[in-house]
Amino acid sequence: MLKITKREAGFWANFGLSIIMFSAILVIINIVSNKYYILKDITEEKIFTLSDQTKKILKELDEKAKQNQTKLEVIAFMREGDEQTREFENLMKLYQYQSKNISYEIVDPEKKPQLASLYEVKTLGTAVLKFGDKKLKVEIDMNNTEKTPESVITSSLIKLVRVIEPRVCFTEGHGEKDPNNPEPFGVSKFAEYLKNEGFQVGKIRTWDPTPIESYCDLIIVAGPIVKFTPTEVTKIVDYLMAGGRAVFFSEIEGGDNIGEIVSPWGIKLDNSLIIDLTSRVIGASPAHPVIVNYDETHPITKGFQLGVIMRTARRVYAEKNVPGVETDEIAKTSENSWADYDWKSGQVKLDKEDIRGPVPVLVTASGIPGTKEGSAAYGTMQNPSTAQARIVVFGDSDFISNGMIDLLGNKDLALNAVNWVAERGELIAIRPKERKQRNLVLTPEQITSLRNLFLFAMPAVFFILSFIMYIRKRRL
Repeated sequence: MLKITKREAGFWANFGLSIIMFSAILVIINIVSNKYYILKDITEEKIFTLSDQTKKILKELDEKAKQNQTKLEVIAFMREGDEQTREFENLMKLYQYQSKNISYEIVDPEKKPQLASLYEVKTLGTAVLKFGDKKLKVEIDMNNTEKTPESVITSSLIKLVRVIEPRVCFTEGHGEKDPNNPEPFGVSKFAEYLKNEGFQVGKIRTWDPTPIESYCDLIIVAGPIVKFTPTEVTKIVDYLMAGGRAVFFSEIEGGDNIGEIVSPWGIKLDNSLIIDLTSRVIGASPAHPVIVNYDETHPITKGFQLGVIMRTARRVYAEKNVPGVETDEIAKTSENSWADYDWKSGQVKLDKEDIRGPVPVLVTASGIPGTKEGSAAYGTMQNPSTAQARIVVFGDSDFISNGMIDLLGNKDLALNAVNWVAERGELIAIRPKERKQRNLVLTPEQITSLRNLFLFAMPAVFFILSFIMYIRKRRL
């Protein structure tokens, strides 16, 4: 019969007690961590972190949920166990981490065809979002790098949470970029992004006798190449003088007279061509200036750390001390740039009459010239905080074209400007980022080395250490 000494009995008792205590600690940690936890995204591009815009919208969701005593419900029709389904669940957990007023359910349409039929779902990847008595149906593709799942969900949230959708009107008839044109020089992508931000998008003919405010909450002038007539100039100026809102994207190569419209607000445009030597670093032409200097105090550019690349931009600058108006130059080119005034000669070089960088390319203005306060604002702007006009003028329009808007921070800066004009400060943010593929490619030799490490080397080391500990205990 095997005899166990008192010393051995004590050892095994302590060993068993240690296992029990260790298991109990693991259980407690698991329970606590499921309820109280902190997420840390260690990826380089923070692909597992919600964007600033999403976080702002979720705060607004919480306020509306508290007022209406309701929650956001998300029903996603996906195949159980699928990789995309798991990725979607992880995304929804990020939303729930930011807001407790979100619930989600994964429904396999093959197992619950009645529910799929109820919501008229015909394809996998369809999600239904419900908030109060409002409902939206969207398509979710976890592999889509342009319409990322986060951007689709967040844009849907904006439409569900917000009551009023401001009306944005693109002017037409002067060679402006067309919001319906899908070609590289069109701005259909920009128009789509505006819709995702909760705007209604349309067009307006400024020679029409109907007042602008009857159609629009704000107007966008996107790169006209023909001048507005004197009657049109007067109409737009009168609209702005009465508290209107406008975003102007000017073009040096055009014959526009935007400067005539915005001059009363102390905004000036000249016919210089901005040359930026920094552009060569990213393989672009010197006529494609990179915007890197921002006003950290202005809402549009506060915390904005993305570069913006333009094409054949012009200098836009502000004249201070206009009574009743506050003007700001909020975005400038690098120090390795200049505004060239002799560019039409074909010999682009820094001359005495040129202006050294940083060169301003974005100016904002708010107020009514010659007054301390503006009159009543037009349109259905949601809770306007002031009755003053708001104007933004860019020195380029190409950067919002379909061929350029997805470069660097082009989209974010343009959308931030429109949201500032519309007094939607909570939507001024960096938007959901694209997810890049980062595959680890190994050579056959590296694969063999890793296999030997995990299958042979590591088990051998563990066995040797265990054997050494066993020998030492035997000698005690």
